[in-house]
Amino acid sequence: MAMFRRNRPAAGQPAPYGQSAPGQPMQSGPGGAPGAGGDVRQMLVGAPVERIRLDLRLTVTRGGPHIAPPALAWPLTDELAAVACVRLPDGAIVTAEVPMAQAWGMAAEDVWLQSATNLRSEHFARSEFDTAAGVPMTMFTGQGWPGTAHLGRLGEALGEDLPYGALATLPDENTLLVIPIRNPRVLDQLGQMYATGHELTRGQQPMSSRPLWWHEGIVEPLDVQWHGQAGQISGSPRFNQVMSSIPQR
Repeated sequence: MAMFRRNRPAAGQPAPYGQSAPGQPMQSGPGGAPGAGGDVRQMLVGAPVERIRLDLRLTVTRGGPHIAPPALAWPLTDELAAVACVRLPDGAIVTAEVPMAQAWGMAAEDVWLQSATNLRSEHFARSEFDTAAGVPMTMFTGQGWPGTAHLGRLGEALGEDLPYGALATLPDENTLLVIPIRNPRVLDQLGQMYATGHELTRGQQPMSSRPLWWHEGIVEPLDVQWHGQAGQISGSPRFNQVMSSIPQR
């Protein structure tokens, strides 16, 4: 599904959030951790939409009950979902829900686009690793917001065109590894990507067991047949068509 498109920014100086109303149950936030209670949820329902627009963010999380309706979540693969959230002034994250969007007068797509657009303001650390393909592997680490959220804007985050897309893995919720596909040899670097992620996270299980292909704002999971440390990649007809057009150099 398309994960990032340009959207209009909010204008004017937004009003601050109001006082919360006590006495409501707890809610789960992205990742399944306890998030804001019903009092915060009620506060957000009544908040000025100009304020909300500034504080919407997109995050990528593992699938599970915490992103079931009425959460505003969009499945990316059978393991991952993108979730629209509101970041509160104290840094707490609240999952955006359908009733909230209705109260704000925003369609679900509008919430999605604004959440993705606001990722431009989020900083990340960037490191590069050499590969045998002659194309560097880039690591994004979030600074204040999970680095994996930038999966939806790889071309912009990398600062380059990606006519053939990019390979991506998610070692953990704050780390995104990416190799732009510039030649066919990039597809042979999957073993290095997983080995690097394994080392960075000290053996932690990655967020996705399958590598991902980003192309023109769309994320697709790839299948891999492993032969030792080497992985043979296969994907959708769309993936195969794009890969067949890569210059053989």
